[in-house]
This record gives sequence, structure tokens and C-alpha cells, in this order.
Amino acid sequence: IPNNVTGISKYAFYGCSKLTSIEIPNGVMNIGEYAFYGCSKLTTIEIPNGVMNIGEYAFYGCPMLTFVIIPNSVKSIGSDAFGLCFNLTNVTLNSNAIASNSYNTTSSIASFFGKQVKVYKIGEEVTRIGYYAFSGCTGLTSIEIPNSVMNIGEYAFYGCSKLTSITIPNNVTWIDNYTFFGCSGLTSITIPNNVTWIGRNAFQDCSGITSIEIPNNVTSIGDDAFRNCSSLTSIEIPNSITSIGRGAFDGADIPTIISLIENPFSINGKTSSDRTFTLNTFNNATLYVPIGTIDRYKASVGWRDFVFIEEGNPTDINAVEKTTNNNTTIYDLNGIRQHEPKKGVNIINGKKVVVK
Repeated sequence: IPNNVTGISKYAFYGCSKLTSIEIPNGVMNIGEYAFYGCSKLTTIEIPNGVMNIGEYAFYGCPMLTFVIIPNSVKSIGSDAFGLCFNLTNVTLNSNAIASNSYNTTSSIASFFGKQVKVYKIGEEVTRIGYYAFSGCTGLTSIEIPNSVMNIGEYAFYGCSKLTSITIPNNVTWIDNYTFFGCSGLTSITIPNNVTWIGRNAFQDCSGITSIEIPNNVTSIGDDAFRNCSSLTSIEIPNSITSIGRGAFDGADIPTIISLIENPFSINGKTSSDRTFTLNTFNNATLYVPIGTIDRYKASVGWRDFVFIEEGNPTDINAVEKTTNNNTTIYDLNGIRQHEPKKGVNIINGKKVVVK
């Protein structure tokens, strides 16, 4: 394409099924709707920095494309621009506009590139990941978020069920509502110290997470924030927390709760339909509280519903999977001798042991 061309019109190369490569000059600012629709043998495409708009269905049905780099000049991409590009598994996003979609489910990254893309790399130019940005990207297994990102919007990774781990950049100061809802494959997540607020349903149904560290600067955990995180084995609540929402940890039978809160506030107890923890957690978990505060917890609404409350941080507790030694003495927290350790806290040979 000659250097003096500034735009590629609608349907320009529509159905050119034998086209294998094309060089787009730097002067092009717009790629029109259906421009390369059905170019089934097109293997590579370099979108020059200067292109501002990529129209709907622009590269639809180009199954030989394997990767694409979106330059930071791009301001908009139309729906299904890369639809049915079945071999497109790697996308690099350098455009702030692409990752900053508004309240509109049709503006998900999946609606541009399809659900099959496994790896996204977000360039340093991106400062915000918008609402619904990666919602429905069910093939996504890995994403690299640069430190330039300061905000991640609601529903941003909603339903990304194959995403296994994610590191939230240090500049992010809150986890928005529903951000990681339904990321059932997520086993680990790093929340930076700058985060002060975790929104409602932020990690709901993240059933693969076994533990999560809440930074000391977080002041609020929203309603249902960790609901149905059924693999959680322990949670530590920092002293900075001033409120925990309804159902925040419901749906997860957590054997160990460590609260560093020195002046406990009210939470929803076990008789509430919106109880903060599951009934099993209230009845069977051990709640560890700061030394000298046990009476406050026993007098505080919700916290007093824990059957087992102990002072101190259980740093001396060992984690074991199975005890088979015939010389082992095992007691539960009520002092009743057991034939074998049960899930939760046991006293084994005089020491507290957590059995997972």
C-alpha cells in the first residue's frame, strides 16, 4: 500500500482468500469495517503506530493470524474485529483506550479478539483497565499488568475461569466490585500494600484460592467479597479494617481466622441470613485475637458467635496432612481425646496443629 494512503476503506480486501501478507504504511489512520474480512491465509499483520480506529469485523475470519500488536495510537476497536481468528492466542495491548472500556458488556476485550486468546500483555502506556475489559475471556491463562495501571474497573476479569494467578500493580489503590468474580482457576493473587478498599463480590466464587494476604492499609471489605472461596484454609484480618460486609466470607469453611483488630466492630453473626462467615466456621474454626482483647470479642456482636476464641497469633501452630504415629496423643480443643486428627485445630502431643 503506497505511503500516501491515509485510510483503508470498508470492504477494501474483503474475501481476498489468497492474500498472505500486507504492509500497511505509517500514514494510515483508519482501518474500515470488514476491510480484511475473510482473508483466510493472512498470517501476519503489523498495525502501524498512527492507526486510530479499527472497524467492526476488520479482520474477522482470518484464522491464520497467531498474534497481533495494538499500538498506543488506537482509540477504538469495533466489535468482532478479530472474530473467528481461531489461532490468535497472543495479544499485546499498548493502547490505553482499548483497556479502558465503559459500562458496556459488548466492549469486552473478548468481543474484539474472541474468547480463545490465552495470553495478553498490556503495554506501559495503559493506565486503566476498564469495566468488563476482560470479562468473558474464558481462554485467558496469563496476563501481565504493568505498574502504569492505576485503576482496574468493575467486572474487569469477570468469569476468567482459566486465569491461575495475577499480580495487581503497586499503583492500584482499590479492588473494585466484581473485579475477579468467578475466576475459579485463580490459586494465588498478590494485593499491593497501597490498596485501601476491597469491593463487594470482588473475589466471589474464586474457589481455587487457598490463602490471601490482606494488606495493612485496607479499611473495608465489601459484601460477599470472598463468598464461596471454598478452598480458603486461613485468613488474617489486619487491624486497619473498620468494616466487613454481609456474607464477606460465607460459603467458605475456614478452619483458622486470625484477627488483628484490637477494637472489634459488629459483624453479622451466625443467625443472620447474611452472616459474615459460614455456620461451620462460627462453630468449628478457631478465632485468634490480639492478647488482652478476648473479652471485647466475646461481647461484640457477631464475633461472640465463634465457639472457639483464643488470644495470640498462632505462630506456633504446625500444618500437617496426616498423623499415623501410634504413640501420638490427640485431643480436640475441648480436651476430648481423639483417635485421629480432625480437620481444623487439634492438640497433638501437647502442640496445636492445623489439619487441612
